[in-house]
Amino acid sequence: MNATQTGPVIGVVCCQKSLDGYAIQSVNEFYLNAVKQFGANPVLLPGGSTEAELKQLLSLVDGVLLTGSHSNVAPHRYGATHEEAKKDEGRDALSFALIDFCIRLEVPILGICRGFQEMNVALGGSLHPKVHEVEGFQDHRESPLNDMALKYAPAHSVNISDNGTFAQWLAPLDNIQVNSLHGQGVNQLAPSLTIEAVAPDGLVEAFSLQAHPFFIGVQWHPEWQADKNHFSRILFDQFMISASDRRSLKDGNRVNW
Repeated sequence: MNATQTGPVIGVVCCQKSLDGYAIQSVNEFYLNAVKQFGANPVLLPGGSTEAELKQLLSLVDGVLLTGSHSNVAPHRYGATHEEAKKDEGRDALSFALIDFCIRLEVPILGICRGFQEMNVALGGSLHPKVHEVEGFQDHRESPLNDMALKYAPAHSVNISDNGTFAQWLAPLDNIQVNSLHGQGVNQLAPSLTIEAVAPDGLVEAFSLQAHPFFIGVQWHPEWQADKNHFSRILFDQFMISASDRRSLKDGNRVNW
């Protein structure tokens, strides 16, 4: 599918960072490229937006993408007390507001890595701060190599749950290979979420909110060369189909913020 001006609009969450004394909003272009490759137009949603500003921005979008990040969800968000060196509380505030918006108004939303973790926490789940230090789990962290092809290469398989959306998309396949670039992971899964995929060590790698038109989170990074990976193509295609359906409803004036 090629990007067109009439495709759905996807709001992409920004991270807040400091660079050489400057406060910046940032998004890895891998995510923007994937959105455009699958026929949609990305719009950046900046952290620090007021409620009124965010409301206006969200009236323009047909779907929301919660990206990965090198920062982590603030521990107090899920009742933890450990020290977290890589916080971005502006990103937290933005993402949690977006998740609430998307649930209430049934807006399609896809969460990747940090976005996956934000979804779980927003719905009442918790996280392991350091998966590699938890007995029984493998080390899921990214390779220190700078070669992106190696960093994003398949690292392990995930087993697809029998009763989920992924099973319908992938049948008869019951497992796929995924990359792995995360230090944190799901501890307690939010009660309303359905497991879609699990790593061989038992770590939850994907989930959905079954009552929602499209509320899906994945722990791995499908945005990397998304048009070349079988599952990534399915995932982004389905996301864009759902966003296009949302756009059709808006064009018919049946959906308002």
